[in-house]
Amino acid sequence: MNQQVDIEKYLEEFRAEIGQLNKTVKDLSDDNARLYRRVEAQNVEIQSLKSENNDLRGRLSKYEDPQPPKNSGNSSVPPSKESMGDEIRRRTSSLREKSGRNPGGQPGHEGNTRKMSEQPDETENIQPNYCRECGRELSDIEGVEEYREECVGVRIIPVVKRLRFLKKTCTCGCCNRVEYTRRKNPVYLSSGIRALVVYLNIVMCMPYNRIKSFLHDVMRIDLSEGSIRNFIERAGDKADAICDRIASELVKSPVAGADESGFYINGKLNWAWILQNPRLTLTWIAKGRGAKEMDDRFGQNALENTVLTTDRHSAYFSMKVKGHQICIAHLLRNLNYLNDLDRNQNWSSRLQELLRKAVHWRNTNPETVDDTTTWTKSLDRLLNENLDKFKKPFRQIRNSLRKLKDHVFLFLKDPRVPSHNNASEGGIRILKVKQKRSGGFRSQNGAEDFMAIHSVADSAKKNNFSRWNAILALV
Repeated sequence: MNQQVDIEKYLEEFRAEIGQLNKTVKDLSDDNARLYRRVEAQNVEIQSLKSENNDLRGRLSKYEDPQPPKNSGNSSVPPSKESMGDEIRRRTSSLREKSGRNPGGQPGHEGNTRKMSEQPDETENIQPNYCRECGRELSDIEGVEEYREECVGVRIIPVVKRLRFLKKTCTCGCCNRVEYTRRKNPVYLSSGIRALVVYLNIVMCMPYNRIKSFLHDVMRIDLSEGSIRNFIERAGDKADAICDRIASELVKSPVAGADESGFYINGKLNWAWILQNPRLTLTWIAKGRGAKEMDDRFGQNALENTVLTTDRHSAYFSMKVKGHQICIAHLLRNLNYLNDLDRNQNWSSRLQELLRKAVHWRNTNPETVDDTTTWTKSLDRLLNENLDKFKKPFRQIRNSLRKLKDHVFLFLKDPRVPSHNNASEGGIRILKVKQKRSGGFRSQNGAEDFMAIHSVADSAKKNNFSRWNAILALV
């Protein structure tokens, strides 16, 4: 007997089951969305951790595979930026090879001894006053010189000189006077004091406040910083005209050296340039370190007849000059870094040996013109070696020298050309001393005056004149 099926009941159960499945699907969809968001967040965190891991690995690598620090002995890093440890090592090491000789004067060297003056300013007799045997007073007995010596001292005292302008009336009744101009303040400082102020600031790199303290403590002269600035400004104005004459002579020089260095004026970076030869020095301020700065100072292609000795800064090789000589001393320092970077190779030491031999040949043959073919072939063999297994700095120096190989041995062809640019570096180093002692310059005019006066003083020194007398002439 067939039973009647209640379709509504099954439909209701089916609907309930469908509803439960929909709820389950929704819950699963929500869970999937939550899991997706969690995975995305974890991916972000993983990327952050990977970046942090790479950074930590990089910081750790210098301890696992340490790179030698760069200092003034193996790079162009100035001594002022060296660590204390590097400074100590620099002072106890040198680029020069040991000669095996004892330090000091060598046998046969003619020494220099201070000689006694013919007319001493003072004489003091040191003599016994009483007899050591009988006790008699000896003041009435004239002494006989047994030994003499001289003590060289100095008097640092102001000398006040009063200038009296007199008038004279002739018997004819005419009143005669000398020409003079009444000063606002009839008490003024002599040219010697003004020159001392300029000398202390320019040559000794003393800041204004220390000059002021020195004059007060040692000479009992009170001077304001404004007066110090005025003295330097007036000397700078006179030095500017001399610098123009120095510039006109330098462009005629067959050989010159150039360099540039950054320094600060009122907290802003500027560039100091130098062009010099064995007789003249010129320093000036520029906004950059490009080749146009040289053209702006001397004129377009003004050095086309000059051989320029420089470092490997690219700006110099875009200038129109007669020839280039790169600084071998710079190169030897850079090769020192490669020696420290990989002590298991000898490529850099062999290149150093080649350069040292060339410099030694020039030092022992100062007037000889050499054919550089053999030297260049030896250099080519070194530059053509495969350096792929070495670190990047090796290939950087190799590639640089490939471009500049024609400028390595020019000093062997022309005895007038030095193998180094030390004179330019020395002429501009005073700015680093000034910056270290005074913290830089506070004004553009002050920096320009410093450059001009230094140019005159250094040129005087090169010509065996006293820098003091040169500055005395400016004030």
